[in-house]
Amino acid sequence: MELTVTAKSYVRDLFCMADKVDAKASVAEGMVSLLPGESVVLHIATADAAALAAPGAFAAANVLRYANDLKREW
Repeated sequence: MELTVTAKSYVRDLFCMADKVDAKASVAEGMVSLLPGESVVLHIATADAAALAAPGAFAAANVLRYANDLKREW
């Protein structure tokens, strides 16, 4: 399956943790940085019928992560 991500602002080190949806899933691309307006297509390999039926699960906030959303608490 394919997941297209388009940046509205700078995205640093975008990463899809597909194994949170399906333990055997894998993503062909690693960390990707995007400028505003740029897009990337992530190629996700999964044989899980439930994951294929709900592809939005791979775009969930706890699965599709990027360095910008990490916060440091002092």
